[in-house]
Amino acid sequence: MKNWLVALVMLCAAAASHAQSTTYVATATGNYTALINFTLCVAGPCQNFNTGIGASGSFTTSAPLAANLSAANVAPLVTAFSFSDGIHTYSSGDPAARIFLFNVSTNASGAITITDIRIQRWLTGTSPHVPGDRHSWIFFQATGEVDHNAQCLTVGASPAGVLDSCVLVLGADTSRSLAFGSTRAWAVAPSAVTAVPTLAEWGLVLMGVLMGVAALAPLNRRFRASAGTVAS
Repeated sequence: MKNWLVALVMLCAAAASHAQSTTYVATATGNYTALINFTLCVAGPCQNFNTGIGASGSFTTSAPLAANLSAANVAPLVTAFSFSDGIHTYSSGDPAARIFLFNVSTNASGAITITDIRIQRWLTGTSPHVPGDRHSWIFFQATGEVDHNAQCLTVGASPAGVLDSCVLVLGADTSRSLAFGSTRAWAVAPSAVTAVPTLAEWGLVLMGVLMGVAALAPLNRRFRASAGTVAS
């Protein structure tokens, strides 16, 4: 029993003490104000945006964003994301989605002030993709920009390090549609900061249980010895 207790104490000391998962939500505060519609659909799933919608969504990090970040790459912290441009949903669970950039600035309280988040989603072709495959984009910058059915010219690793991304787009494309001007407000989701029990916390619980068992063991032996004496 003593050996078990020593092992649990060492485990608790080595483990991280606490972790938090935090979700940040972008709520559209303005719809698209400018459109560039496709003029002749010759490739891909052509579709236009409209001025009655805007871009929105959310992302979750394994820990709260630090204060006073300046265009920091937080992609390694992102555990999930889901964004909508009114035509597409860009989800971390979608094998066609790619993180191109995930840069964030925060204030002294850790609240988001500026983002340069760019997510793309392949629309045609299969992985590994090739030049000529078509894809869509969503941009969360000062104002929102969304891009549907763009033709990729070069496939490679994105600045965020994600392979099989489109890194160069054909500009003159009659099948492509764009929208601009959507604004948004960032906030932490209510009750989104979730305490996650760590190995140290579970170790402390187990240690308490075993300490209780260890404390009862001598009493149990004394009781048995006493019972044996009375019986004899």
